[in-house]
Amino acid sequence: MVTLVLLLVAMGAIAASAVAASHSPLPVEQALPVGVLGLAWRNAGTRQTRFGQRTLWLADAPDRDVARYSRAYSAGRDALREAGFSWDSLTPVCWEAVPAPAEDDVLAAVAVAEAAADAVDAVREQARVEAIRAADREWIANGAPRAEAIAALRECLETKSWAWNKRKKTLAESLLGDRPSVRDAVLARELVGEVELLIENVTARLEALMESPWWERAGIEAVRVAVHEGCRFLSDRDEDRAAHRNGIGWSAAHSHVGHVLASMESLDQAKAAHALQAVYPHRRQLTPELRAGIFGTEAV
Repeated sequence: MVTLVLLLVAMGAIAASAVAASHSPLPVEQALPVGVLGLAWRNAGTRQTRFGQRTLWLADAPDRDVARYSRAYSAGRDALREAGFSWDSLTPVCWEAVPAPAEDDVLAAVAVAEAAADAVDAVREQARVEAIRAADREWIANGAPRAEAIAALRECLETKSWAWNKRKKTLAESLLGDRPSVRDAVLARELVGEVELLIENVTARLEALMESPWWERAGIEAVRVAVHEGCRFLSDRDEDRAAHRNGIGWSAAHSHVGHVLASMESLDQAKAAHALQAVYPHRRQLTPELRAGIFGTEAV
């Protein structure tokens, strides 16, 4: 009998609970469409505002990837603000009206904002594509001389690297793009011109006759061949272009002269005299055989 009474009481409680639930509103957390604008929303309670009662929703901290929200709000601000969406510093918020609007109305406002964002993106993409096409047309019409300037710069860097100091070389290498601008091409020509002028000035000095204790020895053809080989030997070792005093390759005083001499096809008597004068301070780097060929003895 007691068991039957308890059973009836339990069934009555369940029925009463069901009736109460059928007349209760949904939990307030379910009022805002779930996952709207790609965010999880947390109910922060009801507040009294100058627009009346509002339910404040905050984008939940662990789910604050706001790129989609920011994109939609930027393009469709009016539609989203009408639905209560806004920002609190860097946090997306929604001041939802009380009672809550229909879910379809909120989703419609979001759709308007995201459509506006799509339109903005489409315009930007069209502008990007048109800019690429315009650049292509400009390059086809005017790019050949600029490409030639960069090709000349690249060749100069590769074949006359010794003539480039660190600052100029870094600047020159920054210009070696596929489609140089007008400014890049002008700068490339200027840099190549400076290097060519340097080489021209050094060559002019080498061609000038000079009073030298090496003059007579420079008149011997075998010596000219040997000292030319010595210049090339030292230039090959001069990887740092005399940037460091390491006893390898040319010194700073002879680097330009030595490399210019090494790049020549052959040396006449005047150039050989300059070469002998330049090689002598570096003679200990040469092989004994090369020293003997240049100076007449390897013991020098």
